Amino acid sequence: MTHQVTALNHVNGNATGVDGILQNVAFILSTFALPCPLRNYGMKPFQRLKKINTNRLLECIQRFEPRAIVVEVDYLGDINRGKLEPTVKVIVNEL
Repeated sequence: MTHQVTALNHVNGNATGVDGILQNVAFILSTFALPCPLRNYGMKPFQRLKKINTNRLLECIQRFEPRAIVVEVDYLGDINRGKLEPTVKVIVNEL
């Protein structure tokens, strides 16, 4: 089953199993916000920043929550406002 995860809004101290894993991924996402200081210079710098941020994000999830397998990374927000937030689709492996 695939789960879509966005940045953490609140902490459930009793989360276990799949909910705990998804909460851990959400916490990692909450530490990532992609600023777009180069937004006035076109899409090329933005795409490069997005790629760098995506690679960092994948490395962090793999390192700190290896039970979550990332299937897709996308970004929500508005480049014209200068902030995008990552969202990921994950499959949970509860071994």
